[in-house]
Amino acid sequence: MAKMGDLLEMLRRFNSLGSTREAATEVFGWGVEEVLIREERPGVDQVIIRFYNGLIIDARHILSQEGVVDFGEEWEFRLKMRTDLTSTLRYNAFYSRYIHGKGYLRIDIGYLENKLLRKMLEDFYIPRMRSIYKPIILEYKGLFDYDFFGIEVSCDHAEAYYSTVRQGREEAESGIDDVIGRLNYLCDMMKSEKIRKDLKALDEDLCKVLSILCPTG
Repeated sequence: MAKMGDLLEMLRRFNSLGSTREAATEVFGWGVEEVLIREERPGVDQVIIRFYNGLIIDARHILSQEGVVDFGEEWEFRLKMRTDLTSTLRYNAFYSRYIHGKGYLRIDIGYLENKLLRKMLEDFYIPRMRSIYKPIILEYKGLFDYDFFGIEVSCDHAEAYYSTVRQGREEAESGIDDVIGRLNYLCDMMKSEKIRKDLKALDEDLCKVLSILCPTG
């Protein structure tokens, strides 16, 4: 069975062939919708390869030898799958673990300058969101001890994803088909009528609060 670590070697070959759409098609064997490459920070490029089957490889390519020595590997990536969820507030929901091993669903909303808004979200929005996702919390668990699955949602797109794959980490030993199967499963679960209805109601409540705390005009 092909493993996620094999995709690291494919990324190296993709790079050696010129990092083009044609190269991605030849190397990965999936129909390629687009290839996007941008400088994320000095010495590190972000490489995004979108496939027509809904999969996305979101990779980081370390260009400097010094960075590779520090990092131990010139590539890392997340395998993602597109879904049709949207949300007024950008968030990242993923499985996390307590030190003693018991897991929970973590919701990350990133940095917000408005401290009152952040406090309101932490006290009311996130707990409600966690309760909506609660029925599938355990489904976000990974295939090994420390890997995990999650979902990133914003106003115009969303992706379910598998935790970052690097050489030597347990994620690299996961089977590609196993990871894709779990991503498909999570995307199907997110189509639940009840979950969609509850998330829509929560988003509508959030919009009302935002209109008060962050008025425009």
